[in-house]
Amino acid sequence: MRPAVTEAIEDWERAWNDVEEAAVAAMTAAFPPLDHTKTPRYCCDVMLSYEKDGLGSGRLCIDNEGRGTVEFEDIPNDVIAEAIDEVFGIAWLTNADGPLDECGPGTYYYDEETTGAEFEVTLGEDDKGKLMLSYVRVPDAATILDALTRAAEPDEEESAELVGAAT
Repeated sequence: MRPAVTEAIEDWERAWNDVEEAAVAAMTAAFPPLDHTKTPRYCCDVMLSYEKDGLGSGRLCIDNEGRGTVEFEDIPNDVIAEAIDEVFGIAWLTNADGPLDECGPGTYYYDEETTGAEFEVTLGEDDKGKLMLSYVRVPDAATILDALTRAAEPDEEESAELVGAAT
């Protein structure tokens, strides 16, 4: 291979590594419980995971196209509903006729035709739900994760207030 081509490929690889690092920084800033985890051979370049009492568990992958896939479960339904309604607006998702917290248990989704991203929210019967995002641009995934983090904060503050009042 000609030296100029080798150098160009190396430049591209350095730039791509910078993009991956920036994606990880965006995701962990948006959802602080996320941390690096071992990535299976069959999976994407970068995998982050979390497990947190009261906020469920899950993983997030950043693929070699710069897209995120989020698989979170056992998240309180009200936290999911607040975050998704904030980001998408009321009744944006298919099967939702109003605010998600009023729609009740079920699966709600949206497929973005332009980017190919898929958004799926399941509100469970046991007040715990799932958030599944596939092929989502990093800024869009980070926006949703930040809304999820902020929606969970009042619950944490309320719990702290209850503990403080009991002592």
